[in-house]
Amino acid sequence: MARHFCASVFIINPVDKRILLIMHRKNHRWTQPGGHIELDETPEECALREAYEETGLKVTLLGEHFPREEDFIRPLGIQKNRHSNGEMHVDIIYAAIPNNDTNPTLNIEESTDIRWFTREELDHIDCFPDIKITMDYILKEMIK
Repeated sequence: MARHFCASVFIINPVDKRILLIMHRKNHRWTQPGGHIELDETPEECALREAYEETGLKVTLLGEHFPREEDFIRPLGIQKNRHSNGEMHVDIIYAAIPNNDTNPTLNIEESTDIRWFTREELDHIDCFPDIKITMDYILKEMIK
């Protein structure tokens, strides 16, 4: 079974508590920005790169450096996503906030739409259930 290591980022606007999602070009569902970790790239670097490539936004990852301040940020979670072709994507997920700009740019190579959503709107769009769970956690534990 092929395993692919990825990083993704849940971008939350701390002012209006909305999440930025993209309509994924391949699976036709709303999802967080993310992608494959490149050779010699850390998961943090991948998350920041993918956020910028897929949304045009520079973001700051949230979380603590553990156990030392010079260590990497502890990820929000590590998901195991199995696909129908037998492949597994190991997704290291992070929470982030936009640095300044909150006007995203659609990358037509990656997605067909990009939009900010309230938590309530997630109940009415086609997204994975874990996106709702993760947003609830971020709003409760990280952005109050």
